[in-house]
Amino acid sequence: MADKKKTGRHASAQKAARQSIKHRARNQAVLSACKTAIRTLEEQISKIGKAGAAAGKALQPQLSEVQRTLTKAASKKILKRETASRYISRLSYKLHQATLSK
Repeated sequence: MADKKKTGRHASAQKAARQSIKHRARNQAVLSACKTAIRTLEEQISKIGKAGAAAGKALQPQLSEVQRTLTKAASKKILKRETASRYISRLSYKLHQATLSK
């Protein structure tokens, strides 16, 4: 609540302004967690290299965790449902392609 927001005169407007600050902070935290989860999974997928299918199976639980994080964010309307679905699809495809190659 460090940043001040201009508010109206009415108590309801002031309360709405306070709520929006809290909601914005919460939404930013969830979005940041999503981005971090995606980034770490992509880094690990790029490190698979010659390990192939065995390493891909090891990353499956992490992919499930990223899916869970993105789906939760979509259900709370922080991300659009289609956007979350697109991220999940692309990550699944990247993991699948990494396990096939080499």
